[in-house]
Amino acid sequence: MVNRLSDFANSGELKRQIADWERRYTELLQHIERLELRLSQAEKRAAAAERRVQQLQEELRGAKKDSGNSSKPPSSDIVKPPKKNTRGKRRRGGQEGHTPQQRTPFAPDQIEAVERHAYAACPQCGGPVEPLLEPAQVLQQVELVTKPILVTEHLSCTCRCHACQADFTKPIAPQVAAAGLCGPRLTTLIAYLKGACHASYCTIQQFLRETCGLALATGTLVKACQKVARSLQPSYDQLRQQIPREMALNIDETSHRENGAWHWTWVFRAPRFTLFHIDPTRSTQVLNQMLGSDFAGTLMADYYSAYRSYLAAHPQADAQFCLAHLIRDVKFLGESLAAPDRQFAGELLGELTELFRLWHASQDAPEDAALRAALVSQGQQLERVATEQAPATQLSRKVAQRFRKHGPQYLRFTQQPGLEPTNNAAEQALRQVVIDRKVTQGTRSPRGRDWCQRIWTALATCRQQHRDVHAFLEQSLLALLGNTPPPSLLASPSR
Repeated sequence: MVNRLSDFANSGELKRQIADWERRYTELLQHIERLELRLSQAEKRAAAAERRVQQLQEELRGAKKDSGNSSKPPSSDIVKPPKKNTRGKRRRGGQEGHTPQQRTPFAPDQIEAVERHAYAACPQCGGPVEPLLEPAQVLQQVELVTKPILVTEHLSCTCRCHACQADFTKPIAPQVAAAGLCGPRLTTLIAYLKGACHASYCTIQQFLRETCGLALATGTLVKACQKVARSLQPSYDQLRQQIPREMALNIDETSHRENGAWHWTWVFRAPRFTLFHIDPTRSTQVLNQMLGSDFAGTLMADYYSAYRSYLAAHPQADAQFCLAHLIRDVKFLGESLAAPDRQFAGELLGELTELFRLWHASQDAPEDAALRAALVSQGQQLERVATEQAPATQLSRKVAQRFRKHGPQYLRFTQQPGLEPTNNAAEQALRQVVIDRKVTQGTRSPRGRDWCQRIWTALATCRQQHRDVHAFLEQSLLALLGNTPPPSLLASPSR
C-alpha cells in the first residue's frame, strides 16, 4: 500500500493535477482582484453620482427660489400656488357689521351752481302749492364742462405818443411768454399724466385730442415735461442736501435701463421725504456720493454688500438690516436636503415669529416698559440660537457667521424706538418706479433721467406728506416762469 502511494506521488499525473490546481488558484486570484477593482471603481462612480445628484438638487432648489424664500420680487414668480382659504368663502361686497364708506359731501364754497327742483303747481289737480320748511333731498353731481380748455390770444400792441412822437410796444408778461403754447395748468396736467399715470406721449396726445379737442405735437409735450423738470430742480437739490443730516434712512435700489445700458434707481426714504437717484453703478460709490463721510444716522437696508462696505468705511454710521430678507433666507434654509439645516431653520423661524409678535405689541403700547424689555430679551434669545445652536453644515454656518458679525445691526430696532425691523418703506416707495419702468422701458438720455428722478421724488414726497401733487407741480412751474422762490418739499424746517 505504501509502495503504491509512493508510486502515485512520483507519477506525472499527480504533478499535472498540482500544476492545474496552482493555475486555477492563480486565475481565481486574478479574477478576484479584477472584481475588487471593478467594485472599487463602481463605488467611486456611485459616490460621485450621489454627490452630483446632491449638487443638482441644491442647484434646482436655488433655481426655484421665489419671493417667499429669497429677495426676488413677487413679479418674478412664474407660477404661484393658490392660497389656502382658511376662513371659508364669503360673499362679495360689504360684510355684515362693516361700517359703510360714504363720500364726504362738497362744501358750500365748492358748489358752483344750484338747481332747485320743485313743483310750480300740484301735479295731481293743478292747484297752487306752497313750499314747506322740510329739508330738501340733496344730490350732488360733478360734470365735465363741454370744452375744458380756454384758448387765450395775447397781443403785444404798439402805441404812439402824440406828445413825443415815440412808439411804445407793450410786451407780454414774462411769465406768460415763458409758458409758451401750454399754460401752467395744462403743462402741469401733461407732466402729471406722464409721471404719475405712466402715460406715453402718444397716449397723452390721444387723451387731449379726444377729451379736450386739442392737438399737440410730441415735441410740445416733451418741452412741457422738461419745463416741469427744471422747476423741480431747486426742491430736489434741497432734499439731496438734507439727506446726510437725517438720523434714519430707508435705502433700496432697483434696476433701470437707459438706452439699453444698465442703470440703477436708488431710493432714500426719510421720515419727512423720499428722494430718488438714478446712477450707472450699484456700488458703494453711490452711498459715498449721496451720504458723504459725515453721515452719522442709521441705514435701514437689506444685506447687500454695498451697505456693509459703506458701514465698514464709516464707523460713525450704523444700520438696521432688514429682518424680512433674513426670514426669506431662513425659509430657504428650511428647504435644505440636510435634516440639521431644516431643524435649525425651524428654531430660527420660531424665535423670529415671537420677536415680531412682541414688536407689534410694543407698537400698540409704546410706553409699556415691560414690553420693550421683553422685546430686547427676545432679540438676545434669537442671537443666542443663531450663534450657539447652528449645526456644522455649510448653510447653517453662513447664517451663524452673519449673526456673529452683524447681530446688533439686525436687532437695533429692539434698542432704539422708532426704527422698524424691515425695509418695507423703501420697497413700497419703489413700486411706483417699477411700474413706470415696465410701462416706459426706461430712459434715453441724462435729460430723461433727471426728469424721472425729480418727478418721482415730488410724487412720493407729496403723497408721504399728504399734499396735493398737482398743486405742488403747478406752484413749482409758476415759480420757474415768474422767477420767484420755489416751494419746498420739506414739510418742516430742518432740525
